[in-house]
Amino acid sequence: MDARRRQFEAQTLPLLDGLYAAGLRISGTRAEAEDLVQETYLHAWQAWDRFEAGTNVRAWMHRILVNAYISQYRRRRRERRALDVDADPGRRELFLSSAQSAVEGSDGGVQVRALSRGTQAALDALPVEFRAVVVMADLSEMSYREIAEAMRCPVGTVMSRLHRARRALARTLGEAMALPERKAA
Repeated sequence: MDARRRQFEAQTLPLLDGLYAAGLRISGTRAEAEDLVQETYLHAWQAWDRFEAGTNVRAWMHRILVNAYISQYRRRRRERRALDVDADPGRRELFLSSAQSAVEGSDGGVQVRALSRGTQAALDALPVEFRAVVVMADLSEMSYREIAEAMRCPVGTVMSRLHRARRALARTLGEAMALPERKAA
């Protein structure tokens, strides 16, 4: 095995479970999460020569994962627009992915935190940029700085998106996520 491959594996393979968990939360299905992680590692390997040693490989890999998901989402949207609504169902199956709305179960695999179906549905309803920030911050426990690097945006934007996403989730779930009241000094 060459040195380049050993270096790539040493830095990226420890991130595999976290990337899968993030992919599962973003996409909502095991199959799509597996595809996302595979695509992430493929793109990362292809771009490994451009990775700057000493920078945050975790943020870099999560950025690739989010980009892969966004590309996949846009591709599916284009496919759906290209098909006629009244198209033959047999022909439609050839073009559209039949993603299920199943959530990671307790039957094995990586399960960082189980989400209820309602929570997963609320998460799925968020815009991609908001969903990605929530997954990275709350489920993958990445720092704001790491998320900013992964999303290629300022830390303030990460904080704003996270706040807005949490508020949207709270509204959708009907929960009051208000901060505890501060005592006056």
